[in-house]
Amino acid sequence: MRYFIHLAYEGTNYHGWQKQVNGVSVQEKLNFSVSCILNEHIVTMGCGRTDAGVHATDFYAHFDTDKELDEKFTFRLNSVLPKDIRVFKVFQVTQNAHARFHAKSRTYEYFIHQHENGFIRNFSTKIHNREMDWDLVIEATKLIPMFKDFTSLCRASEDFSTNLCNVTEARWDKIIRPAVAGAGTDEFMRFTITSNRFLRGMVRKIVGALILIGRHRLTIEDFQKTVEAKEQFKFALTSPPQGLYLTKVRYPNID
Repeated sequence: MRYFIHLAYEGTNYHGWQKQVNGVSVQEKLNFSVSCILNEHIVTMGCGRTDAGVHATDFYAHFDTDKELDEKFTFRLNSVLPKDIRVFKVFQVTQNAHARFHAKSRTYEYFIHQHENGFIRNFSTKIHNREMDWDLVIEATKLIPMFKDFTSLCRASEDFSTNLCNVTEARWDKIIRPAVAGAGTDEFMRFTITSNRFLRGMVRKIVGALILIGRHRLTIEDFQKTVEAKEQFKFALTSPPQGLYLTKVRYPNID
């Protein structure tokens, strides 16, 4: 029988989702915990790969077992897992359901804050507001759904045969929330992007390019020409990982 695990995790203490030789991963912790409870070797397959320090508030993985799981399995799994990995639900799916290949879209969010705040340093990227021309950033962001080939905005990977993506949403919002500590509020700029698929490092490179545009180090014209020509940028683009979250994974029958 095949089961889906719906979970979330804080990525600060992990070298990403995928099991690593030289670092602790979320997948490793999940494999170990499920295997211990079922007393058999279990390997989970995730809906995607997040880098070290990247978070997920909506993540799915699947695994196979001959055992029928009861309603207490989720509670038992959370009892074994570290507190920064939480399972919402474990449920049976059809045998051919695949957490990675059957996802029809994914949404990522990236958070930027402008003021010193040690309480959110692992959950948002600090950029001085005086450095950013947000009007330019928002103008450049409108181009992203128009691009189809993201060769210029990803890391090379043998996992993908094509760098074509269908981005259906790319936008910025200002978010104001009660402060994590003390009085007042925390203010963020949030980038949201939705696509049928994402390439390695794609979101962090897009954000990195937009930050360069906002700092007047890259023009919108050069940004568009480079992406459309599938060339490499002359600058290092990758933005820090801690501001990035996988926030929504959609499946045909699990919405």
